[in-house]
Amino acid sequence: MSTTLRARSKTLAVAVAAVAALAATAVTAAADPSASPAQADALPDSFTWESSGELVAPQQTAPGRTLVSIKDPSVIEYEGEYHVYATTADTGGGWSLTYFGGFTDWSQANSVPQTHLTTTAVGGGYRAAPQVFYFEPRDEWYLVYQTGLPSFSLLDDPGSPESATAPQNFMDSHGPADANSSYIVDYWVTCDEVNCYLFFNNDKQQFYRAQTTVAEFPNGFGDVELFMQSSSNDLFEATNVYKVGDTGQYLLIVEAIGSDGKRYFRSWTSDRLDANFNEWTPLADTESNPFARSNNVTFPGGAWTRDISHGELIRDQVDQTMTIDPCDMRYLYQGMDPNASGEYSQWPWRLGLLTHTNPACDSGGDPTDPPDDPTDPPEGECTASIEVVNEWGSGWQGNVTVTAGSDLDGWSLNWDWPGGQSIDSAWNADWSQSGSTVTAADVGWNGSVAAGQSREVFGFVASGSGASPQVACSSA
Repeated sequence: MSTTLRARSKTLAVAVAAVAALAATAVTAAADPSASPAQADALPDSFTWESSGELVAPQQTAPGRTLVSIKDPSVIEYEGEYHVYATTADTGGGWSLTYFGGFTDWSQANSVPQTHLTTTAVGGGYRAAPQVFYFEPRDEWYLVYQTGLPSFSLLDDPGSPESATAPQNFMDSHGPADANSSYIVDYWVTCDEVNCYLFFNNDKQQFYRAQTTVAEFPNGFGDVELFMQSSSNDLFEATNVYKVGDTGQYLLIVEAIGSDGKRYFRSWTSDRLDANFNEWTPLADTESNPFARSNNVTFPGGAWTRDISHGELIRDQVDQTMTIDPCDMRYLYQGMDPNASGEYSQWPWRLGLLTHTNPACDSGGDPTDPPDDPTDPPEGECTASIEVVNEWGSGWQGNVTVTAGSDLDGWSLNWDWPGGQSIDSAWNADWSQSGSTVTAADVGWNGSVAAGQSREVFGFVASGSGASPQVACSSA
C-alpha cells in the first residue's frame, strides 16, 4: 500500500462519522497518485472491440485437482502491475479461486505462477466469481466471492493472495432471492459517496440489489430488493456496475445469451446507483447493437471464441467506486472453443482481453501527435477485408471488417470471388450476389465507422473454400 493511501485512510478513520461526506473527495487518492484522472467524455452509442487471442489457461498446480478451465476474472492495475483473481473448475466439477499477477504486459500473463487459494485461509469447497478492490475509508483490501452466500476475505494487498483471511459473510441469507432458487451467483460491490450496493442474481433471471452505508460496510446488508428481471436469457448473469470517470454516469453491463446460444453483454447508464432498473437508460442493449458480442469484436489472430462472457473492465481507480476511464476501456473476459460441449463445469473457459476501438473521446488534435501511418486509408476513403474464421469441408464462415480514412456514415462494398464461392447466408448487411460478384451495404446501425478506426461490420456463411479476395469499399 502506498504511503499516500495509508495517510489518507488514517485521516478518514479518525472521522468515521464523516466518511460519507469525505468519500467523494477521497476516491481519487485510492489509485497511484501519479495517474491521470479519467476524462469527462460520454460513452459512445455503439461499441467496437478488438480481442487478443487466448491469453491465459489454468496451470496444473492445484493440489489433488486436474483443472479444465479458468474463468470469471477480476482485474486491477495497481502501482504499475496487473493483478488477477479468477475461478477454476476441475474434472470433478469442483470450483475454487486462483490468483496470478505482478506482471506489466499481458504477453506475460500466462507465464506468471498461479496461486490456488485452496492453499490459503480461503480454503477448499465451493469458491467462485471473485471481485477485488480497495476499500479506501478503512484502508482495507477486499476479495469478494461466492460460497453459496456472499463472502469476503481481507488481503494485505492485491499481490499477496497468501494473506487472505478466512471467509466471512456479508449476510446470512439473500432475503426474497432465496425463494424457489437453486443457486445465487455473481456478487458485485459498487459504492457511491454515501452507500455501498451489492448486486447478485439467481437462476430465474431475477437480479437483486442490497445496500448498506459506507460507514457500516461490510456490515448492514439487510435490505434486499428485486432490481430487474426477465422471462428469458436476455438477462442471464454477471452484473457489473461502474462509475464512468468524472462524467456523473454509471455504466451497468449484464451478460445475456443470444439467439445463437452464445454469450454477450448488454449495457445501460444512469446518474444514480440507487435508480430502479426502469430508470436506467438503454445504451447498447441488443444483439445487433451490443456492448460486447462476437459481431462487434474483431479477432486479428483468429476467432478463438464466439462467447464474450463473465469478466471485468480494467478500472481507472482501484477503490470501491469501481471507476473506469471511458477513453481507455479494456475488458478481461472468458471465452472458449466454439465447438466445445458437454456439462457446464467441464467447458474449457480461457481468458482473453478486449480493447475498445471506438472511444467517443476527443483526441484534441495535439500537434505533437505522431504523423499518420502511411498505410492508413487516405482521408475520405475506406478499405475492407475478409477474414476466414471457420472452415469445414464444403463451406466456411467469413467476417468483413471496414477501416475508415475519415468518418463514415455508411459504406458500400463489392468484390469478385476468385472461383467457386457463393454466399449461402449473411447477417448485418444488405447483400446480393450475381455470378462471382458480391455487393453489400450497411443496414443503418452498423454504417458508422470513426476516422482511422476499424469495425467488423458483418458476417456470412459461404460454399466452397475459404477465400480473402480484394474488397472495394466506398462511402454510401
